[in-house]
Amino acid sequence: MRPERLDEIDRQLLSALQRDAEVNRAELAREVGLSPAGLHKRLARLKSQGYFQRTVALLNRRSLGLDLLAFMLVTFRSNLRFENQDALRRAVADIPQVLECYTLTGTSDAILKILVRDQSELRDLLQTLAQAQDVIDRIQTCVVLEEFKNGPELPLPPSETKPAGEEPE
Repeated sequence: MRPERLDEIDRQLLSALQRDAEVNRAELAREVGLSPAGLHKRLARLKSQGYFQRTVALLNRRSLGLDLLAFMLVTFRSNLRFENQDALRRAVADIPQVLECYTLTGTSDAILKILVRDQSELRDLLQTLAQAQDVIDRIQTCVVLEEFKNGPELPLPPSETKPAGEEPE
């Protein structure tokens, strides 16, 4: 199902919830000019239309001792064959240190975002990946020295002038 276009109230709600999913609902309703019942209805509609993937707690990686963030650029032995992607998918599926994995265009075939405690754990992860599959030809590891921007907020499309599907309450 293709979601309806967002109106300005939808955008305000999604923006506020991306910043803090635990925001007080009565306060949020006041902020966007809705009654509590109107807010509830609006959020239920947005959820049913697929705007919310899931609600999670974002943990502080440094508090957990996860100090080494890196990206691994992966080159397959035989470029983008379906079997290579499937083998990589299976290899990383049960490795919690691999936060994200994408196939790419360009000189590398895939990129992995990884988070480990230190260089020893990074070395162990590289060995685990090497043993878990036979399609990777080369891995180039890029260690992050400093994070300038790291946020979960998605850019929202422009709003329509009229409310999407209902009048504000």
